[in-house]
Amino acid sequence: MGVDAPSSGLEFKVSLDTRRDQQPHHDARIDAHLRVKAIGVGPRDEVPAVELAVVIALDVAAVRREAAAAALAAALRALPDGVSFAVLGGVDESGEPTRCYPLRGRWALADTMEKRRAAFSAGRIAPAADGRPPPGYPAWLAAARELLAERPLPLRHLLLITDGSGGDPADDAGPGGAGALREELAACAHAFTADVVAVGGDWDPAPLLAVVESLHGTAENAPDRFAPAVTGALRRLRRVRSPELPVVVTVRPAVRAVELTETAPRQQRLEPAPRRQEQPPSPHRIAFPTHQWEPGTRDYLLTVHADASTDPLGVLLQLATVSVGDATAALLVRWLPPGVAVGAGATGGGGGTLQAMNAATQMRTALNRGYAALDPMSRGEAEAQFGLAVRLANEIGAAWVLQDVRQVADIVDGPRGVVRVGPTVDRGTVRRGQLHIASGHGLELPGHTTAKKPVKCPHCRHLAGPHARYCIACGRSL
Repeated sequence: MGVDAPSSGLEFKVSLDTRRDQQPHHDARIDAHLRVKAIGVGPRDEVPAVELAVVIALDVAAVRREAAAAALAAALRALPDGVSFAVLGGVDESGEPTRCYPLRGRWALADTMEKRRAAFSAGRIAPAADGRPPPGYPAWLAAARELLAERPLPLRHLLLITDGSGGDPADDAGPGGAGALREELAACAHAFTADVVAVGGDWDPAPLLAVVESLHGTAENAPDRFAPAVTGALRRLRRVRSPELPVVVTVRPAVRAVELTETAPRQQRLEPAPRRQEQPPSPHRIAFPTHQWEPGTRDYLLTVHADASTDPLGVLLQLATVSVGDATAALLVRWLPPGVAVGAGATGGGGGTLQAMNAATQMRTALNRGYAALDPMSRGEAEAQFGLAVRLANEIGAAWVLQDVRQVADIVDGPRGVVRVGPTVDRGTVRRGQLHIASGHGLELPGHTTAKKPVKCPHCRHLAGPHARYCIACGRSL
């Protein structure tokens, strides 16, 4: 169903696809494909610029400063009128980031004259003294957090333009890492969002991906003339109708655990919000925060674990409901009687999109592993992983995967997944490929199917599959 959501300017349609007929166990696992379609409503296609505060941080080494300053000037001249902005670039005597613009005060409001002054001031950005590297990523994040705390607007955003020269190899950017970057990202969570524009080819993708995954943005590689990338990032940001929106799953008491994973346009495991935020808290209501909603479609894998030991057999039961905004869909299953195999009856329709969605998840995982195998070079492993990714991409029509793989290998036989990696691979190409996987790609899945009417044996009335020729109970012809 779809219901207008005037507070966000979006209307939502929610649907669930699963195999309804399931085997009952004390810990039965049910997988469902959740699809959420957001439709823009209202007269505006973009959020007004006055609702946006953006910090632009220029994090480049001295050798790239002149070209970066010129690109920054072009990006500032293209800012939308009305946006609140501040520019960070260069360092002070203590090695901390300094504010390049505005020259007076903390924030500027973009108009024709203000953008001209800001573009002229881009040339003031000075490199670190004595050949020191730029501040690390935690320093840029902390400076942006301090600035954005003063600007309580609906959309608060950091644009980090980096060549990677300020990255700290000792910082653990992985999940659960305890380095300075992880600590600062935790402090920035829910305060603002961030995009990363990576210039050159010497940056480490791991911390950049950690930034955009934690702060719900995108990371892309751009040439030294990065102004179009900055303009495009701001244009995407202004399409956001709802910065944060929960996917709420309400379950029966028999459900023991719920998991939700976004599969498209990105692949990420979602964590439930702490229940202490609810007043009063409900043990059967789980809210999964999601971010940066704009018109479009998102796909999720919903997994519930339920105790079916005391449930009735052969009747439709509502295990859960899923709500986004005011739109709701129900997760319905039917526990099969003893001796009836899953799929034996036609009443269990659904689940038709789960196979394609699982293939997409395996494809992205294989692509990531293929890139990882190229550093250090492990040709056999890389060819096996890229081959699997190519085969699955051919099955589900993900043409972007084929284009990425061709940058580092020859596709000998796509449908069979046969690829050949050359004797040398450009490291910059590998890094760009790793960013591209995480940048978000839609997945063309078939529409959700409705359950077919049951087919019964005309002799003994036992359920039969839609393509069965003989009854498995009495053996007679159907």
